[in-house]
Amino acid sequence: MKMYPDDWKVRLTTGLLSAICIGAALIVVGFDRFWPLMLSLVLAMIVGNVVGRLVCRLLFRPSSGGPPQKEKLGEMK
Repeated sequence: MKMYPDDWKVRLTTGLLSAICIGAALIVVGFDRFWPLMLSLVLAMIVGNVVGRLVCRLLFRPSSGGPPQKEKLGEMK
């Protein structure tokens, strides 16, 4: 029985990129204004999720096929 989900790579990359985007939003907007902070946090979460899925697709590409096949000496394709 599996104890972990199959999509851990997607969750990890989207979580990390969302955290980075939220940190950037906090630095840019600051804690002084409430509504601009809330809107920037929501926007940062959306951007982090979208970019996280794209990065995950680039980092963890599926293999192009099975294991390489060994050719026999006298055989031509």
